[in-house]
Amino acid sequence: MEIKKGWKPIPLSLKIISIISTLWYLMAVISIGVIAKQGFPFLGVFTFGLPAMIIVILFYFLAPATFIYGLWNRHSWTAKFALSYIGFFLLNSIIAYISLPEHFASSSMYFADLIANIIFFVVIYKTRSYFKQ
Repeated sequence: MEIKKGWKPIPLSLKIISIISTLWYLMAVISIGVIAKQGFPFLGVFTFGLPAMIIVILFYFLAPATFIYGLWNRHSWTAKFALSYIGFFLLNSIIAYISLPEHFASSSMYFADLIANIIFFVVIYKTRSYFKQ
């Protein structure tokens, strides 16, 4: 029996996450210059310039693109990859908030990101059986 791949067999919750991920990495491409100038928190330290751009490309572009590729092709490693990536992103966000509170005290966008990633983590965890082959 062949496992169905592509858009149709993907559960609705994962379709929503894939659409949001696509928008997420498109926004990363658009805003990479601004992030390089304003800085990006990475494990409690603000990075600027090229290091910030590399981090953004890895975490906001390549990781979501890899997730979407794995989701589309129903690779068994996709759920573990996504949970690891989102878990690291959550850890990075928590460390940044604790070590750099002056940068996030008035930012509701920070909390929206954090809540969205918690939701993504829970949804992917609950639908991880979709990726089993």
